[in-house]
Amino acid sequence: SDEQDRLERLRALLANELEGAGFGKIERAAQALPDPRAHHHAGTTRMHDDPRFGVVDRECRVHGTANLFVAGASVFPTAGFANPTLTIVALALRLAHRLRSPG
Repeated sequence: SDEQDRLERLRALLANELEGAGFGKIERAAQALPDPRAHHHAGTTRMHDDPRFGVVDRECRVHGTANLFVAGASVFPTAGFANPTLTIVALALRLAHRLRSPG
């Protein structure tokens, strides 16, 4: 796809620049070939205490609202290197517990 081609071009350009700057040779492992089913999109409703830098606070509440929450990979401030499922479930359970608790 066009997106995969752009990602590969970006990877090649970055590798070329890093190698040219003396960081060594950058190679992509065979298992890292692009697979659109393997991407874990994250960060679209980023968590941050300051509403200028994030959409939700540490309680997963959308800044400026009283009763709107988001739980999922979209609140991750950064993306990790492995599957995000456990963290997503932990966030959802934490939020569910908070919403069920009185007060």
